[in-house]
Amino acid sequence: MTAPMMPVFTVALECAQDAERAPGVRPWAGPVTEGSLCPGCLRSLRGEPEPERPRLVPAGIAQVLPEPVPDRGRRRLWAVPELQTYAEAPLPREHGGRPITWSAWKTAPIINCISSACGWCGDPGPGEMAGGRQGNPMSRTDPLRRYMAYRCTACQEMTAYEQVGGDLNTIAHHKSRAPKGGRA
Repeated sequence: MTAPMMPVFTVALECAQDAERAPGVRPWAGPVTEGSLCPGCLRSLRGEPEPERPRLVPAGIAQVLPEPVPDRGRRRLWAVPELQTYAEAPLPREHGGRPITWSAWKTAPIINCISSACGWCGDPGPGEMAGGRQGNPMSRTDPLRRYMAYRCTACQEMTAYEQVGGDLNTIAHHKSRAPKGGRA
């Protein structure tokens, strides 16, 4: 007994447009459904046109943009304004009736376990620090006192401290005029 022969049909393959392989031959596997056809073959059977190929634009060639539609009374954004700057807060000139000598402002060190973001405006920082001193280390009547100040470079909020042993006591604080959370 011989095995029954399976019918074989010749079908044109749209998805394989190779002269050596088309028309293709496939065994009968039941009726053809949309799910068993590739999008190219399905488009061909429906008589739909080929989709437009994307147009390649050479790099470095500027394209003309379409003219904007009239705004019809809506407010248009013409430019992004510069970030507002604020006046520097002054360092205290004296404390306890004696003058303080301050160093120049320098970028504050970054400490990984402590956030350098400003608590007022949210600027990621780092801010700036200045050191100050008062008195004479050799004098018993006018002992040496050390001071430190920190300020945010964005909103200019500044706090000055006196170092007493291992503690820092606030001696001056200048609140910023910037809106709270303005740069967060």
